[in-house]
Amino acid sequence: MYYYTSTSLNELDQVRRSQGANALKSMFLKSGLENSQNAINQLNSENLTFTSLFLLQPEISELNLRDNLSQRNQTALSICKRVTDGKTISDNSDMQDSPENEQYHKVLLWMFKTGSADDGLSDEFDQIIDILASILIKTHHEKSILPIVVDVIFKRNQKELYIHDLVWACFLSRDLDVLRLIAEHLVSSNPRDVELAKKLLHLQQESPRSRNVDNQSLYTAYLSWLKDNNPYIYFTGESFNLTNCPSHCSVDLEAKYLCKDNVICVSKQNSQLADYEQSCLNSFNKLQDNDKAVLARHSQKIYRENPSYWNQWIKLPLDKQIYLARHSGGNSYGCYR
Repeated sequence: MYYYTSTSLNELDQVRRSQGANALKSMFLKSGLENSQNAINQLNSENLTFTSLFLLQPEISELNLRDNLSQRNQTALSICKRVTDGKTISDNSDMQDSPENEQYHKVLLWMFKTGSADDGLSDEFDQIIDILASILIKTHHEKSILPIVVDVIFKRNQKELYIHDLVWACFLSRDLDVLRLIAEHLVSSNPRDVELAKKLLHLQQESPRSRNVDNQSLYTAYLSWLKDNNPYIYFTGESFNLTNCPSHCSVDLEAKYLCKDNVICVSKQNSQLADYEQSCLNSFNKLQDNDKAVLARHSQKIYRENPSYWNQWIKLPLDKQIYLARHSGGNSYGCYR
């Protein structure tokens, strides 16, 4: 699968894809020795992929073509050198472009989109792909690459390759679409895809009720859960660098219980709460987690169905709320909070 589309395929990419990297290198070196300007034009062509530029680094040096390359290519090669030298890309003291610069952003996007299809080329190449994804998401808030990042994660996992940095970058976006993209792999025909999707969505600890649920039903239930909890989901910042079983996101049960945007409760800006709401929260936070989950689900349910009744219910004593929740269908699909 190629993520980068162009009206025509660059001659260098044609040779690489049809005959392999060695043929590309031999052809380019021969072309450069015979007609250096033609070789330069091929490299500077807009429809060149980053993969071919990456592979031709030794030949570019041998032919001494670096100074004749476009700014795009020079920036890309500088990034490659920084990775090889163990430097951070954000340390750009000897580069004209900064990570925040829009032109620099375009170069990073070109490198990632045209290189992602060849992930697995080498450890160094994959490391560059990881770094590009991280900077594009963290610095440039580039969410258009999320489907590609998720796709690469699952392709790497099938080959038992390293995925931790890409997973971290993915959740760094704090975009709920990431959860939807991952959930699609719950119905994959590849067991490794399903296993990873469950792990990333923190579904591996299934309840007895869901133990025999087929993957399609699990996928449907998860999307339903995601829709119901959308306003209250927040990203925890946990990653595989901290734990073997990170919980990448969670439901703000305080916000769900009060039926408010999770920003209020997550940031603990409780000064925005009415006195009765603060009192409710104080009592709510003394409950066990399971009771909190049941109560929050029931609160959300009646708020949606009958806001007028909810305004009365929320002011009831907490033991009365719990009784009504447990005897009014407060529990839902057991896999989730």
